[in-house]
Amino acid sequence: MRALLQEHPAWVLLRSRNAAAAVVLLDRNLGASRRRLPVEQLADRIDDDVPELRRAGFELPYSGYFYVSEWIDEGVLVRRRAPQAAGEPGVETVELSDGALLAIRFVSRLRRPHPAVTPSRLGAVLDGLHRLADEADPDPEARLAALLEQRAALDAKIERARRGDSEALPPDVAAERAREVLALAGDIPADLARVRTELERTDRELRRRLLESDGSRDTFLDDIYRGVDHLAESEAGRGLVAFRDLLRQAEHAAQDDVGRVLDTVHLAPGEASALRRLLPTLQDAADELTDTMAVLRRALQRMVRSGELPVERALRRLIGEAQDAALAAAPDVEPGAEMRLTLPLGTVAPRSVGGLAPHNPGGEDAEAPPADPALPARVVSLTALRAMARDSEIDVDELRGHVNERVESVGRATVASVLAAHPATQGAASVVGLLALAEQNGVPTGNREDVNWRSSRGVARRAVLPQHQFEEHVP
Repeated sequence: MRALLQEHPAWVLLRSRNAAAAVVLLDRNLGASRRRLPVEQLADRIDDDVPELRRAGFELPYSGYFYVSEWIDEGVLVRRRAPQAAGEPGVETVELSDGALLAIRFVSRLRRPHPAVTPSRLGAVLDGLHRLADEADPDPEARLAALLEQRAALDAKIERARRGDSEALPPDVAAERAREVLALAGDIPADLARVRTELERTDRELRRRLLESDGSRDTFLDDIYRGVDHLAESEAGRGLVAFRDLLRQAEHAAQDDVGRVLDTVHLAPGEASALRRLLPTLQDAADELTDTMAVLRRALQRMVRSGELPVERALRRLIGEAQDAALAAAPDVEPGAEMRLTLPLGTVAPRSVGGLAPHNPGGEDAEAPPADPALPARVVSLTALRAMARDSEIDVDELRGHVNERVESVGRATVASVLAAHPATQGAASVVGLLALAEQNGVPTGNREDVNWRSSRGVARRAVLPQHQFEEHVP
């Protein structure tokens, strides 16, 4: 229980210092039908929402990237690489983990609690209990009597409907039942997220078993080589297949039912929209999970059939040796020891390794795609080349010119005064570049200063930085 308290994403999120603000931000940006966003886009959205929450009294001192990174480390968010078009790099995205979905669902029930006891809910419980007792009874005569009783009750309803005596549910009861259906359906996204987590855990277990085998052709290796789908045979895989089949069998009838409910039951606009999106959202989620399971299965088969297994075993052994060496050196090397490695500012565009796109043949039997015809050579202007460079690097030359202009005008300058005279054309990158120039060529004053600029989306930004003073030209 202690490990669950410290490691489960649901409890980690609900026990965090800014739990209320985190739930609001995550539900607003990744809840409902929007399940996935690029990391940069989510960070920008949070940056736009944080000022509103600060005005409401929440202490949120950091930027959106900090919170996104923290949620990823805590397991609240799961990073994935979105499918990419041929020849284009994948985009790193994040989505809510199963634990985060559970936590948000729990808070939503606290915010909009259903009545503790209603006739419809009590009737559903009693009906379910009655059906369970009938179906679990081992006596064939008792089960037959129960079925005859159900048929008699159904015949009576049919007869009343023929005579026109059958009455529809009262409007308030019908609306309450519709809300109960939505409440039950609201738990399905968390269930599907747990299925994905379980499939990935099973895939890691299968890979570990392959890597730990001695290389002989045992039964498990032969099964993978022949294409036996161990993922589909797992508990999560069987549940996903059954869920998908049931959804497809009842899809058309369920769509008709949704239409009839919307035509006859008075619901709030938000509830009606949620009911209308219910089936398409579930179908998309089931298809996506099915594709994920198929991709994992093909990757396992490719690992065995392509002869990559010995290389993977060798890599695993080398990584283990490196970890052992690091553990042996840990008592003698301080955590903050200087490694004498430097990275010049602006030489590499900041990008997460999750955005890399390794070669993917698309399957063990995939054919090479036809080569695209060579494009004719065309003239590229120097202005276009400079614009491309600015997208990946900080324009240090521009910043140096802005600093020198201010020094020539007033004799001395700080980062804040430079930005006041020359807007940050590259957003936060311009601020980082000016701060680097100040640390290299300026004189620290021991004070702090407010720095203001606008992001690429035009949103006002503010930061408090150590003050450095430029007293002469920057070379």
